[in-house]
Amino acid sequence: MPVIRLFSPAPSPGAAALEKLSDEVTALLGLDRGQCWLWWQRLEPGSFHRPEWNGREGATAPVGLVVCKESYSRGQVGRLLRLLQERLADLLRVPAGDIYLAVQRAPAGELLVRGEVWDPQEAQEAGTVTTTGTAGGAEGGPAAGAITDVVPVAYVHNERREITDDDWGPVASVIRLDAGRFGPDALLSLDSFSHLEVVFRFHRVPPHKVQQGARHPRNNPEWPLAGIFAQRGKNRPNRLGVSRCRLLRTDGLDLHVMGLDAVDGTPVLDIKPYLRQFGPREEVVQPGWVDDLMRDYY
Repeated sequence: MPVIRLFSPAPSPGAAALEKLSDEVTALLGLDRGQCWLWWQRLEPGSFHRPEWNGREGATAPVGLVVCKESYSRGQVGRLLRLLQERLADLLRVPAGDIYLAVQRAPAGELLVRGEVWDPQEAQEAGTVTTTGTAGGAEGGPAAGAITDVVPVAYVHNERREITDDDWGPVASVIRLDAGRFGPDALLSLDSFSHLEVVFRFHRVPPHKVQQGARHPRNNPEWPLAGIFAQRGKNRPNRLGVSRCRLLRTDGLDLHVMGLDAVDGTPVLDIKPYLRQFGPREEVVQPGWVDDLMRDYY
């Protein structure tokens, strides 16, 4: 959970703008929404010395301090800093080069998270690991055997920003690989396949809405109760989605696809070519309510 403090003699850009920025940080790092704390601290005259702030009219570029776990990779932190710089420059209409950001790492044993002192080594020995990207236990804390090294490989870009269930067929998307980790060779020969399998995270599902038991699919009482593992709803324990979509073309680090049922900003965890040999070899059987549910999905 990064903690970000921004300092400036200028007034705050507003709670909505800061919330949006916080959400972009959590999406970038693959964290749950709400797992980034962000403050704007307005400085009073006479309480600072920064020459470019003294007597300057108009917008001023902020100074920022980012506190995060020592376990975050240099690549993750670098992407976080670049995101903050770009978004703040656009939001405040200031030169990106005037924004100064510093990072403070929290070493293991010196960070208190939800009542637990974070220490990966002790957690592994105890069979419990504090995660950076999953809900963990029922209260959002550490979970036994949790996987901690899953980092998004790409993000989805499209015009679909509202979370709705149907009409995904005509949605065109770009899956953009993380340029800090991959080059175009990671996609070499992928364009010889017509379809992809994409593993992604339902990053906009809040932890308190995760389902553990049974529910009516889409909360439709006309359909029978089904366990969360007997349906493909987004409110799943680990909030993982798996989708197949048509690959239109590749362009550098961009995959142009059609029919991917993921909203703009979705973190992508893996991309695979679809092989028909991995499809079922026997007749597919499913209950009748599935046909009703999927009638307008694509």
